[in-house]
Amino acid sequence: MDAIEAVNWSAIPNPTGHGCDDPQRVAHALRLLTVSTTANQTGDAASLLAGSGFVCGHAAMVFPAAYAATPILLDLLEHGRRPRIKDAALALLSDALDCYPAAGHNRVDTAYGTGVPLCCAIARLLRGRSSALLTHGARGKRLLRDAELHWRLVLQQTEPQPDGTVTAIAALEGTPPHTPTEAELHTPRTDKPTTPTLRIDTDEPTTPTLRIDTLSTDTSAAAWVRLTHTPSPPPPGSALHPAECGLREH
Repeated sequence: MDAIEAVNWSAIPNPTGHGCDDPQRVAHALRLLTVSTTANQTGDAASLLAGSGFVCGHAAMVFPAAYAATPILLDLLEHGRRPRIKDAALALLSDALDCYPAAGHNRVDTAYGTGVPLCCAIARLLRGRSSALLTHGARGKRLLRDAELHWRLVLQQTEPQPDGTVTAIAALEGTPPHTPTEAELHTPRTDKPTTPTLRIDTDEPTTPTLRIDTLSTDTSAAAWVRLTHTPSPPPPGSALHPAECGLREH
């Protein structure tokens, strides 16, 4: 319960403006799911989350509150009081990653970067709890595989080349993408926020993109990349995310 109460749900945007999609209702449903003792109680709480505010199942839409709810659902997945609570949490996490964000609400500011695509931010939370997912059989493994597709490359050293390209040593999280591929460039944060915040992105400038022409990795997830379409060498600490994820909108 402490994790639920620690979130400022009133600060999270409601894309539809409808009362049924109020993030406060997500918090309420999470509380109900946490303390549920019967199959009906667990099902009712999961239905509240799957029907509004967290995701809208029939519209295949994920809401901004899903990012704040993901760590709480991961806690329930790992420490839920009953197997049915864990199963419900796993299904909801899968929905959050699969559904598309509402237009103008597809990015989140995190402790490690601003304007991160919502699906990539959720996927990174999932990858961070891989051991919990792997204990849930084929469904958990499938969700982890899906999360690995939302890769992240952190550039550690960059070097401009005479031909105008940039080579870099990087650390890879997730599954290596097929190249060539387009990527969003996110420069490092300088303000080091203590808590993540969600934002509406309609008035933000377009996130710069570049192309990963070549990518090779080793077993330690160290990577060598060749970048093109870069106006200037990205500073060390910059992160690359799939450009297609930044375009995911309902």
